[in-house]
Amino acid sequence: MNTYPFTPSQVSKATAAELLAFIKSPALVARRMSEILSAQQFIGLFLLQGRYTIQGGAIAVPANEQIRTVRASETVAPGAEYKLTPLSAEQYEIYTSSKEGLATEVADEEIGRSLRQPIDEALTLLQTELVFGANELALGVIQSSITQTLAAGAAWSNGKQILKDALRAKAFVRKLKLGYDIDTVVLNGEQYAEAIPEMLDVLPDGDDTARTGNFPTFAGITWVPADDDSFTDPQFVDRRRFGGIAREVIPSPEYRPVGNDTGVEIAPIREPKSDKTRLQARNPHVPVVTNPLAGLTMTGTGA
Repeated sequence: MNTYPFTPSQVSKATAAELLAFIKSPALVARRMSEILSAQQFIGLFLLQGRYTIQGGAIAVPANEQIRTVRASETVAPGAEYKLTPLSAEQYEIYTSSKEGLATEVADEEIGRSLRQPIDEALTLLQTELVFGANELALGVIQSSITQTLAAGAAWSNGKQILKDALRAKAFVRKLKLGYDIDTVVLNGEQYAEAIPEMLDVLPDGDDTARTGNFPTFAGITWVPADDDSFTDPQFVDRRRFGGIAREVIPSPEYRPVGNDTGVEIAPIREPKSDKTRLQARNPHVPVVTNPLAGLTMTGTGA
């Protein structure tokens, strides 16, 4: 007979009284939330790797940030002076702070009857909505910021064609001579499911993508899916340079941070007049694209 692993409810032996004390503690609730929520669930945190702090409710980002100088480097004779080059005149885009939040309530009777289950269900509900909301926001900002397009050589019906177009995308961005190098492509879930099996034909024999389901690195590019059907064309980006997440520090004493780099904060708020506890989670952040030329959209792949 098969023996199955313990479920969380079987492992936990907390009484109703202990759980009522637990749900009053911001630190303990945040720790439990961090077991349910991880930074890896946010695609925006993966694609936008910079981290910025919002001051005064907004952040200014250079709209024409240049890596190359106005004047190119020149040969310098021994003892001669180096030529000076002016810095580019910056123009700025303003990103205003936004705060995504959601609350739910757990009644004392629910804890008395079902112990930890209603608490975990409430935290999972908050986790699901915050992740989907943040991912949709990040993908929307990314799509609206990328203006460069490149037509696929043909429909992505085989691994060689996918490899060829991936290398063309890298070459297209490198030719800008701005120091960008494509390292990531995002596809919607259905196209990812169609493309990855085709790619297995050109991946090394030792690659474990088919066995583990890990995101493959293919032509120097990490391939990731997005749970969002709002776009149909693959988005290629240099995630090291493309942008980041700006966050605002809000001095609310009831909240505690959840996990590493999630940006999420949670507060348990006791409402004794109605015999329940309000679990309130927020994510004060805004996705920021600093270098839109570090990305491109590939059209005509047959998605």
